[in-house]
Amino acid sequence: MVHDPYWDLENEPVEPAFDASKTALLIIDMQNMCGHPQGWMGRLCTDQGKPDHLKERFDFMTEITPNLQKLLGFCRTNGVEVFHVRIAFRTSTARDGKRGLLNRLEETPLIPFDFEILAGIAPLEDEIIIDKTSVSTFNSTAIDQILRNMGKDRVWTSGCVTEGCVELTTRDAADRGYYTTLVTDCCASSTHAAHDDAVQRITDGNIIRGYTADQLIARAGH
Repeated sequence: MVHDPYWDLENEPVEPAFDASKTALLIIDMQNMCGHPQGWMGRLCTDQGKPDHLKERFDFMTEITPNLQKLLGFCRTNGVEVFHVRIAFRTSTARDGKRGLLNRLEETPLIPFDFEILAGIAPLEDEIIIDKTSVSTFNSTAIDQILRNMGKDRVWTSGCVTEGCVELTTRDAADRGYYTTLVTDCCASSTHAAHDDAVQRITDGNIIRGYTADQLIARAGH
């Protein structure tokens, strides 16, 4: 484990008490494209003759789903706003998105199935869906304005992959002044090693907190 000793010299950051009305859960890229074996990434493996290349990733996504379902249930029952963030493009070639983010579309094209949220955590009616074309949600969407319009000052982040879209969204939220928590057992990567490394880096110093779903629910007083 790598730790920056600078943080030993700082005071522990202080956060206000939990207020559901000021809190939002961001579920990032938990869609068929990224997390279903028949989604775009799964088809990419098959088309390249490597059908099991991302097996650990898909198994990991299945592993965290019950944790995310539990957290979703808590949020829906207690008034925490839920945001479903997904990769989605305005063009069939994804030319409106980040250069190189998806660069094998001629061989493995996108299909409507790819943009659907995974069945086990599908949005309820009137839950907000945010479409992004960047790694960080904050860089290609109006989520910052939406959160501020709704009076949110705290965000909980989850989804995939931990060291990619989740990390950049989490760090951007913290940089914009939100009290930010990474829900560590509601995130997944292509490998557990990559996930574990990212969790340690992101939460070092506690500027960004790291809690499991159960710990977060308990800290909220439930």
